[in-house]
This record gives sequence, C-alpha cells and structure tokens, in this order.
Amino acid sequence: MIRREFVIFGVGEFGTNVAKTLANSGATVMVVDKDDKQLETIANDVTHSVCADATNPEAMRQLGIRNYDGAIVGIGHNLQTSVLITMQLKEMGVPFIMVKASTDIEGRILAKVGADKVIFPDREMGIRIGNEIMNGNYFEALELSEEYSIVDISVPKSWVGKTLREANIRSRYGVSVIGIRGVDEININPPANHTLTGQDVLIILGHNTDIQDLREVK
Repeated sequence: MIRREFVIFGVGEFGTNVAKTLANSGATVMVVDKDDKQLETIANDVTHSVCADATNPEAMRQLGIRNYDGAIVGIGHNLQTSVLITMQLKEMGVPFIMVKASTDIEGRILAKVGADKVIFPDREMGIRIGNEIMNGNYFEALELSEEYSIVDISVPKSWVGKTLREANIRSRYGVSVIGIRGVDEININPPANHTLTGQDVLIILGHNTDIQDLREVK
C-alpha cells in the first residue's frame, strides 16, 4: 500500500472529518490551524498538528510541505484567508490543491489563484445523495463510525470468474461482503459459491484501512 501525505488547513467540522478519514485510511496527515484549542480535539487522530498562521509566508515555509501529495484548504468562511493560503501552496509547488468554497463567485476566484479543485460540500453532498437514491446505490459510502464503513467496490478483474470462497476476501483483507449488487438485483448475504462477474458490485463492511487496501486490488 502506498502511504500518501496530505496537509489540511482549518480544523472545523469539514477539515476534521476529512483529516480523520484520510488518517483512518492510512495516510500521513498534518493539520494546521491557528487555534491551538481546536487542534487539541484532533491531535491524537492525525500524524502531526501544527498551530500556525498559514497566511504568513514564513510560517508556511517552516511547515515543509513541498513534497506532500496534496493540500486541502477547509476554512471556507474567510475568502481572503483561503486565497492567501492557496496562492502560497501554488507557489510552493504542492501538486494538488483542494479548496472549500461557499459560493460560485468564491469558487471562480479560488480557481484563478491556483486551486486544482474547488468543492462545495453541502451542495455536492445533496446532489450525491439524490443521485444515489435514484440509482439505488444506498450503500455507496455509509460511515458507521470514524473507523468503520459500508462501501460499494467494483469486483477487481483478477476476481472475475472466481467464487467468493475462492477469492477468500474475509481472510485476506479482513472485510465482510454483506451483499452483491448485480445488474438486476441486490443479493444480501450472498453464498460462498456465488461466482463473481465484471458487472457485480460488492457491498463491503470493514475497517477503513482494510477497505483502502482492498480498493488497490486490480
């Protein structure tokens, strides 16, 4: 498993949830906020927590994040702060910058100053849930706790033609197949002799780290 490294600016509700999810999936995560009391609530869940003013260029240089895989700016309520952080990240050469925005105008500004992806969490979650309900994908990503989830995973090519018993998913990856979504129906608690096809979608229950390992199977 490739260990990825991310830095998250702002540990409000959005930043905290992103940080914990990445950390639980095995990533190295640094969180940065100028509120040390806020950092205390997440310090034990991530790799590094740093109290710093990220709008200060010198403070940013001292973070040593040039080689990180990506940065998430989750401040959202202060456009000026988000712009200043995004511009600095771009100048430092961080390969992927995701920034939270509240309005379309904010999104356009952030994209112009260097954001690779601008997200609107409330809007995107509403659209996603609506689409999932219409498509019947009720289990695409259901978080049971900070460490365990139910997710949909397409059958890896190397498993096509094998039975669940032959794939030995539980023993090899520590997760449970609680259902299989086929072309026409959902098979809950499928039998061990079920033969997997390329059209099947597995409904998996497990620890987020184990699920991440499973996602990398080809």
